[in-house]
Amino acid sequence: MTAPVRAHARDAGARDRRVRVGEVTITPLVQFHYRVDPRRFFGDLDPRIIDETAWYWQPPYVDDGFLVIDMGGFLVRTLDRTVLVDVGVGNGKSRPNPCFDHRDDDWLAALHRAGATAEEVDTVVFTHLHVDHVGYATRFDGDAWVPTFPAARYLTTAAELDYWTGGSASGFREQLGDYVADSVLPLRTAGVLDLVEPDLRICDELRLVPAPGHTPGNVCVEVSSGGQRAIFAGDMVHHALQLAFPAMSTDFCVHADRAGEARRRLLHEIADRDVLLFPAHFPDSAPGRVVTDPAGGYRYEVVEGEPV
Repeated sequence: MTAPVRAHARDAGARDRRVRVGEVTITPLVQFHYRVDPRRFFGDLDPRIIDETAWYWQPPYVDDGFLVIDMGGFLVRTLDRTVLVDVGVGNGKSRPNPCFDHRDDDWLAALHRAGATAEEVDTVVFTHLHVDHVGYATRFDGDAWVPTFPAARYLTTAAELDYWTGGSASGFREQLGDYVADSVLPLRTAGVLDLVEPDLRICDELRLVPAPGHTPGNVCVEVSSGGQRAIFAGDMVHHALQLAFPAMSTDFCVHADRAGEARRRLLHEIADRDVLLFPAHFPDSAPGRVVTDPAGGYRYEVVEGEPV
């Protein structure tokens, strides 16, 4: 029998940390800690390939046999912009997954601790439109779901929106809940959802990088400042297993083969270089550097950052 998924709120005493990329500061904002049976994410996983002594199968990446898949988003501040990259599961929303259903987390308080308010956010970038990346985009005002960040433009690609509002995604919507109705479409109704090119330059320091596969309009976000560089990978790298086995895609990938190809290209391009990787769901959303593993695949060297 498949073990149940588990979730627990972030420890109220946990310290938020940020890193600097040139003149850009990036603060991971964890909503909650999620633990899931490996077979729920990797249905075809052959346990014979797993080395249970390997780095990718040890804490903090695995907890008592469960994969660690933490939820949240990232605050990115340039000298003149306040940007969010993905916005977690959200609060108070009806979801089939009991770990996502009607949550009540202090994610916006984490945003405040990082030095920003909802009113200051000028841009929200969705790497893709999965349920756990769009949740805080809207809040319930007593009558309807409205944009949480009143001054922000919300960015996605036409390919992404077309897919998630079309018939091809009906199976995923049934599985994940019709989150598009409460977290994405209200943005369009409010006139704040922008359909942008997948290689859009947002500002001098930030640009989108096309990476279709996990979803049809999936993008990464690249940060360049002061000769330094970082990549927000979204769900291109869901778990450390995918560094050790780059061809391995999750059951939530719309096009598994294309997702694997995009992941291999990304890892090959940044490995053994001074480029920070920000996977969406690594433990505590911690950034790190990708290095070639002599045993095969890649390893992850966490960058601790500085206390907020």
